[in-house]
Amino acid sequence: MQRYAAAKERAVGDPPWTHRVGFVERHHSGRLLLRGTFAGHYLDVDESDHVAQRAAGEGAVAGGLVGVLLGPPGIAVGLTLGAVVGSQVGHPSDVEAEPEAVAEQVREVVPRSSSAVVLIGAAEHVDEMLAALADGSQGVLRRTLSAEEQAALEASLDTAPPASPER
Repeated sequence: MQRYAAAKERAVGDPPWTHRVGFVERHHSGRLLLRGTFAGHYLDVDESDHVAQRAAGEGAVAGGLVGVLLGPPGIAVGLTLGAVVGSQVGHPSDVEAEPEAVAEQVREVVPRSSSAVVLIGAAEHVDEMLAALADGSQGVLRRTLSAEEQAALEASLDTAPPASPER
């Protein structure tokens, strides 16, 4: 994101590519953070923030029941600890809609503990972005999507809201 911010600052005017990029972070665990514009849709997906709400509730009840043996302070501690442990141990129930096609493509090309700026768009916008970000870039992957990949991408992003209109 720092490289993007520096390139945007150096840009003359308001280049269209600056409104069409998405940012990716791939944590050492392999979980993704996708934020920004991907093929005209806005994404804000963080795979690290998924918690199991049902398990948290069950853990709180179990902790509260055990805490009854220790009186009111034990109930409070039991409820809190039970909810925290349950939320982390259970299966996520409130999961954001994740665009699978985007996530699969990103996992294939962005190594763990890395980040990337992604632009899915017209060749001239990609050219402009690459020229602006070229200084110090560690790796560039550029390819044309097949019709099947484009259809899968569009289907994957179907539930994501459209990005803000360009100025």
